Amino acid sequence: MTNLLATALHAARCGWHVFPLTPHGKYPARGFTAWERNATTDHDQITAWWQRAPYNVGIACGPSGLLVIDLDLPKPGEHPPATWARRGIASGEEVFRHLCAEHGRPYPGDTRIVTTRRGGTHLYFTAPPGQRLGNTSGDRGKGLGWLIDTRGTGGYVVAPGSYVAARDGTGPY
Repeated sequence: MTNLLATALHAARCGWHVFPLTPHGKYPARGFTAWERNATTDHDQITAWWQRAPYNVGIACGPSGLLVIDLDLPKPGEHPPATWARRGIASGEEVFRHLCAEHGRPYPGDTRIVTTRRGGTHLYFTAPPGQRLGNTSGDRGKGLGWLIDTRGTGGYVVAPGSYVAARDGTGPY
C-alpha cells in the first residue's frame, strides 16, 4: 500500500469524503470535475482510484461535515494592509488570534491543526448541523479577514500526507 493510499483510507476512516488530486498538485485530478459529488469514504473505491496513479488526497469539506479555516502567510513581497500593519500583525494566524481576542473567544488550539506546505495553518472543525457553510476568501464579502480563507460546502482541502510541488514552494501537507 502506498503512503498516499494509506492517507486517503485514514481520512475515510475519520468520516472524511476523499477524491484524487493531481499527483504532486492541489487541483482535482483529470476526470474528477464532479469531485464533491463523487468524493467518498468507500474503501474499495478509494483503493481503486489510488491504484491508478500516485494521486494527492483531497478532502471534500461539505460532504465530510467540515469547516476548515485556512490561515495563510503572506506571499513573498506581500505586505499587510495598513489596518493590520499598524498593529504589527503580519499573518493570517495573527489576524485570527486578534479576531478571537476582540470577540472574547480563545484561539481554538484544541482542534485538528495541519501545517500547510508554505507554513500556513488549517484548523479543522465539525460544521454546525443543518447549516451549509460555504467558502470565503480573505476579507472579501463575508470573509473573516486578510489571509484567512474558509472551506465548507463547495470547497476542499489538501489532506495531510500529500506532497505538493509548485512554483511558489514545494513541500508536504
